[in-house]
Amino acid sequence: MMPWMRKITAFVFSAMLFFQGGGMLHVNMEKTVDGEAFPPGARWLDTDGNLIQAHGGQVQVMPVPDGNGGKKDCYVWIGENKTSGHLGNAVAVYTSEDLYHWTCHGDVLRPLSDVAQIDTDPYFAALYGELNAAERQHVRECIGTDMVIERPKMLYNAKNDNYVIWFHNDGPTEKNSYYYDIGMAGCAVSDSPFGPFRFVDRYRLSECPDGQIDCYPFSRGEARDMNLFLDEDGTGYIVYTSENNKTLYISRLNEDFTGLSGSEYGVDYIRIFPGAMREAPVLLRENGRYYLLSSSTTGWASNQARVWSSDAIFGKWRNDGNPCRGRGASVTFDTQSTTVFQAPNGSWIYGGDRWNAENLIDSRYVWLPVRFEDGRMSIEWRESWKWEN
Repeated sequence: MMPWMRKITAFVFSAMLFFQGGGMLHVNMEKTVDGEAFPPGARWLDTDGNLIQAHGGQVQVMPVPDGNGGKKDCYVWIGENKTSGHLGNAVAVYTSEDLYHWTCHGDVLRPLSDVAQIDTDPYFAALYGELNAAERQHVRECIGTDMVIERPKMLYNAKNDNYVIWFHNDGPTEKNSYYYDIGMAGCAVSDSPFGPFRFVDRYRLSECPDGQIDCYPFSRGEARDMNLFLDEDGTGYIVYTSENNKTLYISRLNEDFTGLSGSEYGVDYIRIFPGAMREAPVLLRENGRYYLLSSSTTGWASNQARVWSSDAIFGKWRNDGNPCRGRGASVTFDTQSTTVFQAPNGSWIYGGDRWNAENLIDSRYVWLPVRFEDGRMSIEWRESWKWEN
């Protein structure tokens, strides 16, 4: 997100929503997901009756504890708990068997308000109690309650039988009070998807190689809005926006999913359409072809989506334009992309955030059907729908 743009763009783009496709875009603000359908923008409660707090998140199937010492495959929804507002978001996890009813497993990665918490709070003592003073201070500087913790995503690592979270970690520097000046990706690990996750570190990632034009050479290796992708061969990737949001990168992760595999361009990473100004990336694969979905950069306000596709993850990518179809398509149905996943019947679902800049805790979720035809991806507007249909 670009905070300095929020107030300028929020009014303009929000107003546009009411004139897409010749009529008002139905926002379902007073409806609630009732366990039988997905009305876009409705209130969505977990099985305890609380608003689901999984913003900027990811939905996928992965093995989770079955309560009997084993594991079972289940849908896992990870995202930001916006109870604290914009900064210092905890990371929450939910599970579901049917995609309609979600059980909350609480905050699996929590921010620190003060270094002293490591001694006074058993939760933090168990995770960081063995660290020295400098290491404790570093954890506080990275995942403090005044830091940016955004777009958390999770992968299950079969080799290590553990779970790895990556997230956009940001904040001000000594040179700049702007909250998006650090520009790093944070990493945390746990033996359970339900946590607690132990913060490992945060990193700058791949850099523009020699011989290519760096769109923002003043801050090399930046990592902002990001996502994770697990390929069919078990290789993990992190896809993210860099170069001051001007260029998307895809970087291969190491075998532990806790760092990058290397620094060779075309082998370990790739840049896609430098200068395109994209964020909120989502990478997926369908029928042997890769698709990379993203938004433009207009803060909390919605804008037009764009999708690229390729036969190889480090191959040549084709700009397929706006994948959205129907009323509200020019502003992605008043959403920003965050996840695309498969329903139990094999159909695909788009998940986007409908941000409420004035009350982030009440930002809504919009899920819509995704179609693939002749190597192209489309997202279709529906007033209310079921994945079974």
